[in-house]
Amino acid sequence: MKKLLITLTLSLLSFQIAFSQIKKIEGDTAYWFKSNKEFQKILNLKDFEKSTDEFNFRFRNHGQIIEITKDSSSINGNITNYIYHTKKANRNKTDTLSSKITFSPEQAKSIYDIILYSGILNLKSDNKIKDWKKGADGITYVIEYSDKKTYWLKSYWTPTSQGSIPEALIILNFIKNLSDQLNLQETYTTFKNDLPKNGCYNSGGMGIACYISNSLEIGYSGATRLPFGFYTSYNASFIGKTQVNSGIGLQYNFDKNGFQHLNLRASKWNIFYKKSNFSDFIVYNYQNRKLDIDKVNNRFQNHQIKYGLNLKNNFGLGSGIDYLINGQEKIGLYLYAFKWISKPNISTILTSSIFDNQINYKAELLKSININSRSPIRRITLGLAYEDLMDYKDWYFSIQASF
Repeated sequence: MKKLLITLTLSLLSFQIAFSQIKKIEGDTAYWFKSNKEFQKILNLKDFEKSTDEFNFRFRNHGQIIEITKDSSSINGNITNYIYHTKKANRNKTDTLSSKITFSPEQAKSIYDIILYSGILNLKSDNKIKDWKKGADGITYVIEYSDKKTYWLKSYWTPTSQGSIPEALIILNFIKNLSDQLNLQETYTTFKNDLPKNGCYNSGGMGIACYISNSLEIGYSGATRLPFGFYTSYNASFIGKTQVNSGIGLQYNFDKNGFQHLNLRASKWNIFYKKSNFSDFIVYNYQNRKLDIDKVNNRFQNHQIKYGLNLKNNFGLGSGIDYLINGQEKIGLYLYAFKWISKPNISTILTSSIFDNQINYKAELLKSININSRSPIRRITLGLAYEDLMDYKDWYFSIQASF
């Protein structure tokens, strides 16, 4: 009998607690209610329906959430900055990155007063406001608040497009006061600047910002007279959060008779200029060759450095010096030209070194094939080149995979 009474008592208490958590739900329950529940789980937000606090308030903008809670003894609040992140463009998997900032007691009290005196708690959701227009684009603000008995969820699509509707003016004034008090734009910019500089980011609207991904290239490089070899390079816009805009590359060709060609490259771009149709770069090449050539000295070393500009229409030009060592030392003019043709995805490159009585040159043709975004290989590049170095002529060919 005693056990039965204990069981009944515990059941009644559980029922009372569960019943006390059930609140009347008001506002826009057609769409936002379900999606908002899922969003709460992703960011681990408080469930206002179950909260026993005297007052809860949440304002959601693209990328930011402001929360205020009042109980019998204190007022607390915070900002949650969030953003959707896809590690690689066109990939399906998206993560939500977030960071929370807690208000001081004075800040929380100030925001609480703004909420109370703004009149926003007395507004209906936009689907019940006369003449409130809806659209596919724009921005939707979501407001949630609750007391001990009722939970409200309201949404407002693009108040700036509603003309002089009184409710829209109240919302816009509230947003301005909130933004001025909390420096919302600066806070969000700081949050974004601290994110990893890779992949694509979206705050919930139409706009997407993508970073050019770092790339690793590995492949085969050969020539008619040096049939064996490899090529590898790594180019990085960012390493961690540090912008580097640099790359390195290594090419090595050889045959069975001890002849070889080593080419080491280091580059840096966006040094002084960084625009969509105008940027600059600097490249250093070191080449060391032992060639099957009928000369007294068949060993060549080149130190080449060039500075250039990437111009509009996918065209680039550069010039510099070529320091040649072949028994004796020579300094020549080094020239570079580049053109990328977007539709067939073909690049052409021409380099030339001009000495007193000799012109060396190399012409290259590269064809890139983009791979399905789900593959770890982003691109395959096929290359063909012809070079004339001190009357040593050779055809080069390559195949490279970019990751």
